[in-house]
Parts: sequence; structure tokens; C-alpha cells
Amino acid sequence: MSEANEIKMGRAVTNAVDNESSPRHRWYPIKEGFSPTLVSDSLKELDESQRKSALAIEPFSGSGTAPVECTRLGVDCLGLEVNPFLAFVGRTKLRQADPEMLRCNRERVLLGLRNPVVSPLEDHSTFCEGNGKDKWLFNRNVLRTFTGGWNAIAECSSTHRDFLRLALVRATMENCNAYPDGKCLRYKRLKNYSCFNAASVIAKFEHYCDQIEEDLAAQPFTQVLSRVECMDARKLKNFEENRRFDFCVTSPPYLNSFDYSDVYRPELFLTGAVTNNQELMQIRLRTVRSHVQADWTAPVQNSFGVHYAKIIADLQTRREKLWTNRILDMVQAYFEDMESLLTTLGQRANPNALLKIAVGTSAYGGVVVPVDFILAEIAEKVGWELKDVQVVRRIRSSAQNWKHQNDDKRVPELRESLIVLRYPKY
Repeated sequence: MSEANEIKMGRAVTNAVDNESSPRHRWYPIKEGFSPTLVSDSLKELDESQRKSALAIEPFSGSGTAPVECTRLGVDCLGLEVNPFLAFVGRTKLRQADPEMLRCNRERVLLGLRNPVVSPLEDHSTFCEGNGKDKWLFNRNVLRTFTGGWNAIAECSSTHRDFLRLALVRATMENCNAYPDGKCLRYKRLKNYSCFNAASVIAKFEHYCDQIEEDLAAQPFTQVLSRVECMDARKLKNFEENRRFDFCVTSPPYLNSFDYSDVYRPELFLTGAVTNNQELMQIRLRTVRSHVQADWTAPVQNSFGVHYAKIIADLQTRREKLWTNRILDMVQAYFEDMESLLTTLGQRANPNALLKIAVGTSAYGGVVVPVDFILAEIAEKVGWELKDVQVVRRIRSSAQNWKHQNDDKRVPELRESLIVLRYPKY
């Protein structure tokens, strides 16, 4: 590995805080996203000739940060997102409509919200109170208010439905008894959840409609070449093979055993993207193998460079300290998936294409996994030129993942890094 040994400090552009206030991005920000500044600043690194006709690609589009920011700057971007709900979020942020007409359609939805309807989710799992449950995601009046509004949206203009749906889902999630926190949903620490009710859903819905209408007027997208496809990034090899890209800023799932499809389980069910746990499992099986919550195919490749060889050897000596015996397979499967994707990206890259990967390190059984260095080695192996590995943020490992056998061992700081790569010109 040529330059990865020199880690340089950078800005915390892997943090998605900016998305909570930036036009369009703020419609549905997610914790796992990165700053739009990372996209806009990186585009400036392209040659002038590249920028004029650049095609961008984002294999892990998430809530659409890269496609939206590229569109704002006049760059065509192809986003891929395996989660149907997040793909819907990204697509909606790319749409344009007359804000005044959207406001007119909003009134129809408000009528529906004020006429609650029984939800099909009331008896599903922990979605609703009743049947002796101690905790549940939504109060019954919240679910019924949502359903009344959701049904009313079907009667609105097709041009405006997705905006209204997005605002309603976010309003409903604001009235959820739990919130996403890392790898799971955690219940809010309240004495009771009576503050989450029909009136609160309606107020939040109007607030988020106001935001969307404001941004449609202030930052209109007159021409949208970008799009988001709901698909597994690992299938890119056989998708639109004639399209070659110049620019990619992406953040794959971290090797942290987080099942992000489970984090967005409420939204997937609310929107009808899934109707049962079997359908949810199918989404899990289409994700990069960065978690153990699905019975995915076992990995077969295990040659990913010297850093990988060392940490695998260390993990094997501490196998009994791992919180699940599938960790070794998960680590191997993750890098197998990422090598396949980096190979495909190289096959689809134009000469001098820029690739930036935001990723975090991880720790299991007392072993720190330098994900950034391992991915950098893999990238060089499959033909990319490594330009830099930049540390942008320090983070702490969870106690469960670290779990060192000696109590006096300090839990180490982990890091988030940007791997900067170029495809050779010739």
C-alpha cells in the first residue's frame, strides 16, 4: 500500500448534521448519511473537462445526498439503494412540482388526517398498544391518523403524492415511541407517550409540508438527469454496462454488525414496502454482508492483503471472546463483497475517475479492524491508485463489539476515514 500509512486529518464531512438544514436534504435526513459538502467539495477536484460531462455514481445512495447535491450542481448521478423506503426518499428529493399546487393537495390530506382509519398494522408485532404489550412503537390514534392521511393521498394528484407521503411518514416517525439509535430502535425516555397523538401528527405534517414547499420554490430543479434505482449495489456489474463514470463519493455500510434494514422497519411497513417479516428478510439478504441478522451465503475468498491477514489471525485466537461465532465469517464476507464492488467500479470507471469512500473502523473481541487500510489495499489490488487515507472523525467502539477479556483494557477510539482513489489515466 503506497500512501495509506500517512493518515491526514480532515473535516468531519462524514457527519450528516448539515442535512438537517440544507434544502431538499432536510426533507428526510438520516443518521448514517454524510454531508453534502463532501460531494460539492469533491466535485471541484475533477478536471474542468471532466466536470462538463461528468457522470457520477453512488452505490449506497441512502437518503439521496449524492444524487441531490449532484443535481443541484448540474451533474448527472446514478444512485443505487437496496432499501425500498430510502430509495423512495432519494427519488422524492429529486422531484419538482408547483409548491402552490402542492399546498392545495395538502388540504385534501388534512381532511383524511382528521378522519382516522383502522390500520392494518395494529395487530402486527409491536407496532401498536394492546394484547398485554408493555411497549409499542405507535399509539393507536397515531397509527389511525396516519392511515387516514395515507388513504387520502391516493386521491391527490400523482405529481404531488410522493411529497405528501414523505411529509406524512416523517411526521408519523416524529410521533413514534422509539427512535433509531445505531443498530436498533430505542424507546424514548418519557414517563408516558401521550404527547404522541393525532394533533401532534397533523402539526408535524404541516410543518414538513411547509419545508418541502419552501424548498421547491427556493431551489427548483428545472432539469433532473439524476435518478435512484432500488437495487443491490453488488448487482452493478450487469446493470447498464455501457455507462462509465467519472465521480463517486460513497459510504458503504460500516463493518459494525448493524442491520440497517431493521432500523427502518417502521417506515418499510408504514409505506407498504414490506407487509411481513419474510419480505423484510429478503431485503436483508440483498444488503452487503456487514451484519449477522440474515442467513447469507458463506464467503469463499480470504486474500485481502496483509492488514486483513493479521486481524483474521488475531480474531481466530480470541474466537471465544466474540459475542457470536459468526463474526469471523461476517468480516470475511464483508471484504469479499467490497472487493467485488471495487472491481466492478474499476471496470466502469473512466480514466482519472475520482472515488472517495467514507468508512469507519470496527472492533471485535479486543481486535481493532482497520477497515480503511484493508479497503485501500483491496482497491490497489484491483487496479485503483491510492491517493490518500484521511481521518475525519474519532469514534468510540461499543462495549459489546470491543469486549476485551481484560477489564483494565481501555476501549479504543475508532475512526472514520476517507479513502481517496483515482483510476489510472492509461
